[in-house]
Amino acid sequence: MTSKLTLSAYLQSTKAPWTSLLVVQAGQRAESLVHPPAGFALNVIKGAKCQTTDGLLREWARALDFPDYFGQNWDALEECLADLEWLPAKGYILLITDAAQVLPDDEEEYATLIEVLRDAGEAWGNGQAGMGRQRATPFHVLFAVSEREKTKRAHWGMTDVTTQPTRKPET
Repeated sequence: MTSKLTLSAYLQSTKAPWTSLLVVQAGQRAESLVHPPAGFALNVIKGAKCQTTDGLLREWARALDFPDYFGQNWDALEECLADLEWLPAKGYILLITDAAQVLPDDEEEYATLIEVLRDAGEAWGNGQAGMGRQRATPFHVLFAVSEREKTKRAHWGMTDVTTQPTRKPET
């Protein structure tokens, strides 16, 4: 049996999983739940703008302030995510709000997105990303959804991360 990581511990980890569901309760805003550690970059991606691949690539470029040479395709997204030299930080947290709206009608493109994000996370976690860093760096993508929205996609391809602290066993 594996224990769930708290959000704080998860965000500071350099280990997989690099993509997780952040289930937001009614009345909560995802942005209010994520408190990045000092020196970490938190970038918010608006899932409502990611309903098509073109929209997704534009929104990611906006949210992460990609350089002008960004090629507006999956390979370019993966290359930029594994670089981020224009956003120097001790770790990277990407928060996708309204994640149920990300590529809702294209499971193949959604699977490609998840693969790109995992490849980027693995590169950062192994110290192979970033210009000359050569050290493991936290890189995590949180897909924020409500409990109701969570059921809109049959297969998210990731597990939940909890915002609640885990209880220590009583002695």
